[in-house]
Formats: sequence, structure tokens, C-alpha cells
Amino acid sequence: MTRTKATLVICGFAALLAAAACGASQSSDDTAKSDFHYRLARNYYNDRNLAMTQRELHEALRLDPRNQEALHLRGFVRMGLNDMAGAVADFKAALAVKADFQECRNNLGTALLALGQFEAAIEVLKPLLEDPLYPTPAFAQGNVGWAYYELKDFESARRHLEMSVFLNPRFCVGLNNLGLLYRDTGNLRGARDAFEKATRTCPTFAEPWYHLGVMLQEAGDSKGADEAFRKCAEAAPETAIGQRCAARR
Repeated sequence: MTRTKATLVICGFAALLAAAACGASQSSDDTAKSDFHYRLARNYYNDRNLAMTQRELHEALRLDPRNQEALHLRGFVRMGLNDMAGAVADFKAALAVKADFQECRNNLGTALLALGQFEAAIEVLKPLLEDPLYPTPAFAQGNVGWAYYELKDFESARRHLEMSVFLNPRFCVGLNNLGLLYRDTGNLRGARDAFEKATRTCPTFAEPWYHLGVMLQEAGDSKGADEAFRKCAEAAPETAIGQRCAARR
């Protein structure tokens, strides 16, 4: 079966609110100014003004290279620009300042997954699985599950992916990836159920429509497959998966 790249889960910034001279300690004034520029960068990011976001982040980190919020946001921006190595460096730098920075830890794990560093991603994400205060454990469970899937440890993958959708039954990325695991380990009924639940819960999420369409097509249900591919193409017409769906109709 055709395999697509899995969707991974990152933690966004909707809920988040020039270096010192060599040998000198960071002044409180510089720290305050750095935080001011970080907040400007965050506002520009929320307004989708990437150029000004990067400009303000540069100034924030010039004033305080250990500003963990600015490092995290710059890493997040770099992820969006597909500079995963740069994102990893920023996330690691932020965690070196604040080891319990949960959102940053999840995003570091996600970037490592994108780089194919699956064992490293699991090690980074494991503390989130054991942290009772982490507010979105389904994300970490889903990312760890996908890392195990890529490592061909399907039993561990199943355990974590099933836990991700148990913790959040509306976690559509987890449902989609669980469907892929079930499909590739021969549980076709479970795969179809997972893809169908993902499409019902998140009808504008294109990927499960594609996988469902392929399954229906292979089962001889051409009408059902065409409908799934149509909804996939409508959900993401400008993306590679949307175009793939349009081509299969």
C-alpha cells in the first residue's frame, strides 16, 4: 500500500504569552528588554508577520541569549521553515535553561522525529509521559507511538498510540496514525474504524480521508472510495496529499 509521511504533533503558541559583552554578566535591564522584544515577536507571529517575528527574536536573543521563550519561538519558526536542525538546536538551548519547559520538550521530540532520529525522540519525550502535570499527554503518547512504529516495534507503537486516543478520543492525528499501524499489522477492521472516526471527528483533516479511500478502493467499494478521495481533495486542494486524492478519483 502507498505510505504517506505521518502527521506529527507540535505544541503551538496560541496559549503562550544582542548578547552581553564577553565575560560580563547579563544585566537585569537587558533581560527586561529581551523579554519586551520576545513579546513583540510573539505578537507578530500571531499576526503571521514572519519577517518582523524573526527581527524581534534576533534582538531578543542579542540582548539575552538565554531567553528560553525566545529560543523556543525561534525553534518553532524554524520548524515551520523546515529547518529541523536549527529547530533542534534552539529547543535544546531552551531546555538547557529550563529543563521542565514541557511544550519545548514535545516540540524537540517532534523535530527529532522529522529528522528520523527516533530513539533520541523517545528519550526526549519520555519525561512527558511520566509528568502528571503535562496538560496534553495525548500528544506525547502519539509522538512516542509513532517513533516506535518507525523503529518497527509495533507492540510498543500500538500501546502508545492506543493510549493517545484513550486520553483524547478526539485526537485525530493519533487516530490517523493508529489506523496506519493497524493497517500495516493486518488489523484492517481496526484500521478502517480508526480512519472513519478521524474523518468524522475532523472532516477537514485530509490524510485519513486518503487512507480510507485507498482501503475502500482495494475492497472494491469504488463509490465509497471516490467520495473519500473527493473529501480529501476538497480539504487540502493545494497540498501533495490533496492532489494525490484528486488524481485517484
